[in-house]
Amino acid sequence: MERFPQELAHAFAGVFPRGDPYTSVWDQSEVNALERSADEDQHSDSAAISAMYALMKTYGGLERCLGRLSGSLLTVQDEKRQLQREFHTEDERLQSELARMTRERDQAVQKNSELSQDLLAVREQRDRVTTAHRNCERMLVHVLG
Repeated sequence: MERFPQELAHAFAGVFPRGDPYTSVWDQSEVNALERSADEDQHSDSAAISAMYALMKTYGGLERCLGRLSGSLLTVQDEKRQLQREFHTEDERLQSELARMTRERDQAVQKNSELSQDLLAVREQRDRVTTAHRNCERMLVHVLG
């Protein structure tokens, strides 16, 4: 370092980019990426800055991708919350419908039980009347006969 102070100073100065790598267009399509080209010279002074520039451009792309993915994730989370609300609303509606139908069934079972008891009472009355009628017929046959 003591023998070549100028070269060392120039190397460190070349590490910092000229211009903004996030907004500048850097394209090295016509040459090998490992060889320095005029496109590369536009924004850098050394191979180190070229590598840093490419890394920052890659990082910028990843950052944009992360932003899009984060936005998509937020959208999916909002849709999930909406579906959960709709599910809970539908679940409550179905629970109340089930409770109403259960009450109606219980009322129908109660009514059926009451009607069965009434039918049994009517049959008992019919049997008594039939028995009384037969007894009357027998007495008439006995008296008249």
